[in-house]
Amino acid sequence: MMENNNIKSIKAYIQNHWLMLLIVLQPVLDILAYWTKNPEGTMAGVIRLLIMVLLPLYLLFALKEKKRFILSMAAIALVCLLHILNCMRLGYVSMTFDISYAAKTAQMPILAVCFMHCIKNEQTRNQAYWGLFFAAAITAASIGLSWLTGTANVTYGAGLGISGWVIDDNRCANSVIVVTLAAFSVFCAVKSEKLPVNIIVPALALLVLLSNGTKACYFGVYVIFTGFAFFLIAEHFFKGTEIKKPVVITLLALSVLAVVVTPYTPMYKVRFAQTSFAQLNQSEIDKQLEDMGYDPDSLSGEDILTDPEVHQVYEDYYRKMLWSIMPNMFERFTIDEIMQEYDFTTDAQTLIDVRQQKSAYASMMWKHSDSLTHLFGIDVSDIWLTGSCDLENDWPAIFYYYGYLGFGAYLAFVAYFALLIIWRLFKNFKTAFTTDNFILLITFLLFVGLAQFSGSVLRRPNVSFYMALVLGLIYYQTRVKPVTEENSLWRKLQ
Repeated sequence: MMENNNIKSIKAYIQNHWLMLLIVLQPVLDILAYWTKNPEGTMAGVIRLLIMVLLPLYLLFALKEKKRFILSMAAIALVCLLHILNCMRLGYVSMTFDISYAAKTAQMPILAVCFMHCIKNEQTRNQAYWGLFFAAAITAASIGLSWLTGTANVTYGAGLGISGWVIDDNRCANSVIVVTLAAFSVFCAVKSEKLPVNIIVPALALLVLLSNGTKACYFGVYVIFTGFAFFLIAEHFFKGTEIKKPVVITLLALSVLAVVVTPYTPMYKVRFAQTSFAQLNQSEIDKQLEDMGYDPDSLSGEDILTDPEVHQVYEDYYRKMLWSIMPNMFERFTIDEIMQEYDFTTDAQTLIDVRQQKSAYASMMWKHSDSLTHLFGIDVSDIWLTGSCDLENDWPAIFYYYGYLGFGAYLAFVAYFALLIIWRLFKNFKTAFTTDNFILLITFLLFVGLAQFSGSVLRRPNVSFYMALVLGLIYYQTRVKPVTEENSLWRKLQ
């Protein structure tokens, strides 16, 4: 009898806390991927695929009003299907790879729609917040343990950033997760009435962000820390609340500290090494052209293409700067196409930028594509397997991989939530101007911004899960929760 009661209690707990458990599972899956990594993939990837399939299926049967949900899923499926059919028309390099990639890209909108239907009351909303707090604690603990045990993976190379128990493919993706969870950690510290929490939690968040070493983490410090500091000051003027001086002082002091320690951060060291290499090569070609009697700044594209001597100098320079990273570029496109794509620049910093190299490759593929491919996108397996590259910026990647239709649909989906935020602010600014809403606004802006500078927000399932969750919370706060209702989560906690 006691055993049956225990089973019932466990079932009841899972039913009441399933969303929190699903969020807590995310950092656990990343750790699992690290310790079970193999050439065939990871168990974590299979589990995430199952979640993306099973959650919509569950809602399909559980929801009383299914029409909007079915139409949303059908729209996502249609965009993916049209892309696949166009690639079949042209001939796939690898159909399996492209479809798998489309599923990863579709995860964010699929889960976001699911969360919009799942987060329907204060209880499920609170589950999401608790899940994020616990996920942040697990992530911080795992990074600390990995460093103490000497098992941490690096971000860029030996001595250049600590990523923790993260597989190589997810090192940069992990930085976006760190930024997201750091934002919610600071949110927790801001809401707390306990002085040690006000100071220690943001300090630990800063340590984790700077030690990771990516630009996303570094600039995330200023968005999160200064953002919350100025919000608290603005809240005082708009709503007459008492300024939490210890919190504001701590956040601003940590922001200044981040500036002071910049020369010692992994991000700065990596950028310094790249800049030094670029300057050395820049000086060499400038001197070479000047010795030949040419002014590098006055040479036009036509001059370079028609003068064999100058053309050879440029060709040698471009091969030196680009070939070691993107040899497939020279196999697929002519040297003239490559130089024209870069507008004949000799700026070494531009040429050694790996992100720009990959964008140039995709751009030239795009120029060789027909109208239907422009509408539905290029074969992702072609640029990955033939070109040996993947775009490191999400928004350009969505554009090239899924064409005008896919890019437009994705942009419209994200813009919908931006409009919800604006609508809610105009509906009742005072009740919308809360810390609970500000954390969602700041993470939303971080996701949208980092998607332009990172390739991990929209196309990495372990990262896009968090964006989908934030969009689901935004929908609840703006469309489901009554406009005049004040959040009561923190009143319950205090």
